[in-house]
Parts: sequence; C-alpha cells; structure tokens
Amino acid sequence: MAQEVEEIMKRIQSHRGVKQMMIINKDGLPLKTNMEMTPATEQIIRNIHELSIAARRLVRDVDPTDDLMFLRTRSKNDELLISPDEDFTVVVIQGNGE
Repeated sequence: MAQEVEEIMKRIQSHRGVKQMMIINKDGLPLKTNMEMTPATEQIIRNIHELSIAARRLVRDVDPTDDLMFLRTRSKNDELLISPDEDFTVVVIQGNGE
C-alpha cells in the first residue's frame, strides 16, 4: 500500500493549482501529507474525515444503494476535493480558479 500511496501523491501533486494534499486511512489518521503536522493540521484532518463520513451517510440515507464517490467544496480562497474509498481517503486542496 505504501507504494500505491506514493504513486497517488506524485500523480496528483503534478497537477496545476494543487497546494496541499493528504491521504487519510479509514480511521482518520494521516498516511501521507505534504502539510506540516501541527495541531491545526491534525484538526483539519479530523474535520475532513468527519465531513466525508457525514456526506457518505447522507448519500446512503437518500438512496441506500448509492455511495459517495467524490466531494468537492469551495471556500473563498480554496477548493477542497475529497475522494473517499474503503481503505483510504484522498484529499486535495487547490487554489480557486486554478
């Protein structure tokens, strides 16, 4: 899995506009990130993990046969792209308009 994580990171970081990214395991722990690990970063990771769980639950509540594949949200400054999977969640933060 470590090699798979490295390949995902390299491929995504080569895209224009990518500022930060992280890969989180199914328990909400960071497997890999290019962000400096601070208490604020740890809180961001927890919040993203909780958001992806809540969004997945919402999709399944609407249609139990469906599942969340991708979540994209935008703030004033950045876009947050979340791709949850059974084993890990890929999170990309990119600048708006890039």
